[in-house]
Amino acid sequence: EHHDALRMVYREENGDIVQAYQPISESKVSFEIVDLYGSDEEMLRSQIKILANKLQSSLDLQNGPLLKAEQYRTEAGDHLLIAVHHLVVDGVSWRILLEDFASGYMQAEKEESLVFPQKTNSFKDWAEELAAFSQSAHLLQQAEYWSQIAAEQVSPLPKDCETEQRIVKDTSSVLCELTEEDTKHLLTDVHQPYGTEINDILLSALGLTMKEWTKGAKIGINLEGHGREDIIPNVNISRTVGWFTAQYPVVLDISEADASAVIKTVKENLRRIPDKGVGYGILRYFTETAETKGFTPEISFNYLGQFDSEVKTDFFEPSAFDMGRQVSGESEALYALSFSGMIRNGRFVLSCSYNEKEFERATVEEQMERFKENLLMLIRHCTEKEDKEFTPSDFSAEDLEMDEMGDIFDMLEENLK
Repeated sequence: EHHDALRMVYREENGDIVQAYQPISESKVSFEIVDLYGSDEEMLRSQIKILANKLQSSLDLQNGPLLKAEQYRTEAGDHLLIAVHHLVVDGVSWRILLEDFASGYMQAEKEESLVFPQKTNSFKDWAEELAAFSQSAHLLQQAEYWSQIAAEQVSPLPKDCETEQRIVKDTSSVLCELTEEDTKHLLTDVHQPYGTEINDILLSALGLTMKEWTKGAKIGINLEGHGREDIIPNVNISRTVGWFTAQYPVVLDISEADASAVIKTVKENLRRIPDKGVGYGILRYFTETAETKGFTPEISFNYLGQFDSEVKTDFFEPSAFDMGRQVSGESEALYALSFSGMIRNGRFVLSCSYNEKEFERATVEEQMERFKENLLMLIRHCTEKEDKEFTPSDFSAEDLEMDEMGDIFDMLEENLK
């Protein structure tokens, strides 16, 4: 019931692309079982890769289906591939779907009736309420903030070559990862000294790396948030499947090299973003009266969380087989460098996608090594620090600057002596 978004198709009307609901009977959702018994592991990998690519490319945004699944049966166990178009699922949606899948699987295994949690408001409800929100005074007040961000002069990336077109088939990627011990610190005690979240530390490391490379202090980065912020009263989308993702630009000011100053500045920079960035896209694409200029940084960064632990259950776990190409090779790649981080098998892993016509692989490898060094330096700094330092966002007073807060604490210290 709450998977309304999977019944959507996209149609062109008067030159515009619009979402439309499609009855379940016309949705053409398909599920096939493929017998691959008798294949050795090398042949299995080759066969599943071919089948997965075919399945992924068969999704049709205009006519459906938007969801297809195949189960590959092998001597070593069954492998299930579920492909859903990204315009109707985001990261939170996958968690909802997999939670229900696991719950239904366990109930079926016990021969119980399948019972799922109640649905929440539909994507359609959200879209209609968003139209009203786009003209609200609360949102319009944010226009000045985003205009200031768009006016920032950020440091350009030093590319090895220039290219007129940046497309997916020309991309490659470089990986770096932390040990399990360092990952454990990153997820726990690293946040005690400054009251940080993981993005504060990761973006501090990335900001330092880009500053060293570009020789500039202003670093422009595109961030993603889940977009399900509490901005519309009486609309619950906590278990609604759809693409609610909010994308928005940030400009990190890495003027100082001191670890403490960088962490606190980045933390405050991120805390000042209104409604965690959800208003940027609404103002840019929805609100006609807002003068919000578009600003697309050259860098994107997205931390996906501890996805592997959420998928693993007593009954199934992530498959090691290829899931096929998830994006057409002819699609536009928006960013010169696209960073994506997640926790996999207890280790933090960062992937950096780049265009082979813009960067030599050695250039990207060097930056990834610098990022790892900076991240480990910040982890060491935080785990060795014994006292806790507060920043303005830890308090409710608005417009409190870092130096003003320092003066307050100095005064309190004097009075306590």
